[in-house]
Amino acid sequence: MNRDAELDTWRSEWRSHVESASQPGEMPSADLRRKAMRQQRNLRARHVCELVFAVILLAFSAAVVWRRPVVETCIWAAVVWVGTLAATAFSLWNWRVLWRADLKSVSDFTRDYKRRCLARRRDARFGEWFLVVQLAISVPWLTLNYARHRLTGTAFAGSLLMLLVFSVGFVLLFARYRRIAARELAEISAAQAADGAAGDIANQ
Repeated sequence: MNRDAELDTWRSEWRSHVESASQPGEMPSADLRRKAMRQQRNLRARHVCELVFAVILLAFSAAVVWRRPVVETCIWAAVVWVGTLAATAFSLWNWRVLWRADLKSVSDFTRDYKRRCLARRRDARFGEWFLVVQLAISVPWLTLNYARHRLTGTAFAGSLLMLLVFSVGFVLLFARYRRIAARELAEISAAQAADGAAGDIANQ
């Protein structure tokens, strides 16, 4: 009898804890909030750096055309502008979740955390395809210039080697983004499963 009373008391306390944690405006656990805020700060800083780099790239290509206004340079600048603007438009759309208000309910906080993880995964996928497109443009361009004797053999080989090094670096970077996103999504799923199990216990 005493044991049943203790069990009822425990259930009542657990149920009140679950209900209070689900109230609007209530913050999630300190651990989840710390991870989510660190993720948000890092992604915001990276997004700002991407936008600054895009502006620098556009300005640099415009300066090159202004100093050497020939057809080949104009075509190169046009390719740079189209690619940069396309990547920037995707980045602005993909990372729009980064600039939402920080104060949220538990469900909103968790949902935005998950959305940022999915955005990181989309960003890696887009980056991989964008790298393929850039290589499909750069390699034929360099080969054509070499065939027209506008590049020496040393310059041609050096350019291809540089492309290879940068490509491998970006592939490794995108793979790291995918791993981080997968780990964070797994943590969210585990936390949601634990909350569901706790809710089932509380309702028994």
